Amino acid sequence: MNQVKLPSYQLPLVNEVNYLEDLKGELTHPNRLLPDLHVFIFVQSGQIDVIEENTHYTLTSGSYLFLHSGLNHWGTTEYQPNTSWYYIHFFANKNTLKEEYYWTESPSIIPEDTYHKSLTLPKTGRVAQPEYFSTRLQQIVDNRRNGPLIQSLDCYQLFLELYQQNKKTNRKPQVDKIVSKVQQLCQASQHKLTSDEIAEFLHLNYAYISNVFKKETGITISHYQNQLMIERAIRLFNQTDLNITEVSEQLDFPNPFYFSRVFKQVTGISPSLYLKQRYRQS
Repeated sequence: MNQVKLPSYQLPLVNEVNYLEDLKGELTHPNRLLPDLHVFIFVQSGQIDVIEENTHYTLTSGSYLFLHSGLNHWGTTEYQPNTSWYYIHFFANKNTLKEEYYWTESPSIIPEDTYHKSLTLPKTGRVAQPEYFSTRLQQIVDNRRNGPLIQSLDCYQLFLELYQQNKKTNRKPQVDKIVSKVQQLCQASQHKLTSDEIAEFLHLNYAYISNVFKKETGITISHYQNQLMIERAIRLFNQTDLNITEVSEQLDFPNPFYFSRVFKQVTGISPSLYLKQRYRQS
């Protein structure tokens, strides 16, 4: 289990957060099983050795570890002298989420299912800026006076930063280049591009382009183009007096019924409902 999945739509509800020091090197990690709590450890200095389900982890300055709820973990080696660390205990979410959250630009209308995803983080790793990370954790500790919701909100932001750091670290320039070129090409086009047009422009096999795009963005190229077309439709609805049929025709949809279906797939609501809900000039 080399990864940890957290729900993107729920705060990691903090149970306990604290800073500890072992100046003499007398402590070992407690032998315990926490059925309802995940544990996050960040070592500021020194070294901590932890075993979880017979997997051994050695944490040194600047490294972190997630320990999973319901799994026994313990230590067999005393901490190094002058070891200091932060820990967060937070309640485990019981729901299993399979779809990954992808960091993309927000559309004009965000469907509810956008949020019902998971954030996948490495189980263990090193932070890019240890001093900054220690400062952020100390802020969470100090925020006791502001209550558990603020602490949980800060904890969520901290885990998001770890998630973003992991994404940046694992980026492949060639893959980023392909995704960027596809996006630029689709944005510049006034019609929905065919697979042949995209392959010809990038001088690559379309199946390869399509697989790379889906893996990096979480959506197909076709769905991405639908999103762009619906963004244009929303602008037309807001900036003109065109009706559904006229907008459908202007955007070269085959008929208003297909346009309405795509609009609802992208936004979660029908164009007729959107027109009823939007602001109107009196």
